[in-house]
Amino acid sequence: MNHQPTPNPPGGPSASGLLSALRASGTTHVVTVPDFVQFALHERLQDASNGVQQVFACSEDQALTVATGLYVGGASPVVMMQNQGLYKCMNTLRATCLDAGVPMVFLVGQFGREAENFGQPARQSRRSMVRLMEPVLDAMGVRHWNIDEAHDVERCAQAFAHAAATEGPAVLLIGRHITWN
Repeated sequence: MNHQPTPNPPGGPSASGLLSALRASGTTHVVTVPDFVQFALHERLQDASNGVQQVFACSEDQALTVATGLYVGGASPVVMMQNQGLYKCMNTLRATCLDAGVPMVFLVGQFGREAENFGQPARQSRRSMVRLMEPVLDAMGVRHWNIDEAHDVERCAQAFAHAAATEGPAVLLIGRHITWN
């Protein structure tokens, strides 16, 4: 996955900041269906010396069930995907995290969010997959945090604490392309 940096509007969380937050939380694995919004973090995860193993999955359902297996085996995984994929695996999320009580943090890229929506609530996006994400999570009772800027990365700790305390899901919505630094 040797991608060249994609030019983006200024701002957004950094790959190094998010990787530091994952390591600080004790994350051992990131199970993923690659996400365009999070390519810079994927690039950082390729370096085996960072202490977090990247595991690729064919579908979002598979990513969540593999992460669940890792959790049952004693690992501390995170699931990483696009918003479209989270919609796709809502039933698996319900079964594993809400019903079975598996604590799991999700990094979900808000693919399709318009640059002119940056700095505005995602609920005001013209694109339904972006606009409806938070209301769907609210309807399911899934707590979520928005990570749109570098200073928002501190919210990761809240998501990890929530997942552990409730033995359920916590979703970090990555609203802008992750920067390459």
